[in-house]
Amino acid sequence: MIGSMSLGVGNKALLCSGFFQELFKNHPYQASTEQNLSAVLVNHSIELTTIGIHNNCWMPSYKSFRNSLRSAGVNLRAMYTAKFHWHAKVFILRHSNDPVLAIVGSSNITRNAFSDSDPFNYEADVIMWLDAIKPLTKFIERNVTEIRDEPHEVIIADYDPKKNNDLLIKDRLIRLDTEMKELELKELPE
Repeated sequence: MIGSMSLGVGNKALLCSGFFQELFKNHPYQASTEQNLSAVLVNHSIELTTIGIHNNCWMPSYKSFRNSLRSAGVNLRAMYTAKFHWHAKVFILRHSNDPVLAIVGSSNITRNAFSDSDPFNYEADVIMWLDAIKPLTKFIERNVTEIRDEPHEVIIADYDPKKNNDLLIKDRLIRLDTEMKELELKELPE
């Protein structure tokens, strides 16, 4: 996710999680500093929208995440669902308003799922991107090659529109993006 934003192929991003871990219950972990997240967003002028959270217990941590990113200079809009219970994990990278990459899966923005340190949660995520965006394709191919040392950790499958109601990856990205834009959300209070 962070690597894709470093490529300069997107200027807007959507990051959804039920749990944004930022000094949660006095734990020192800060997702905002993971792999230079805030610096990547600022240096590449990416406007970020976040959507969360699962329950009110995570509200202080989500606010801390938002505040940390804003303090670092990130252009950020933090949203949440009025009824809470947000559980979807979605990341969409856009060029202008056109989605170019999406990650959908089980990874929250917590130390065990977002960090690369031990202990590590085993998560399941699907990555879809536009092949026409060559820097994305090269980046993903390069990173998958690095993971091949751990062949049990990655499944690579070619997408076949004929097996998917004739929907192209571009159609899937647009539909996912549209669904996220149509949600009834509230601005995260200060």
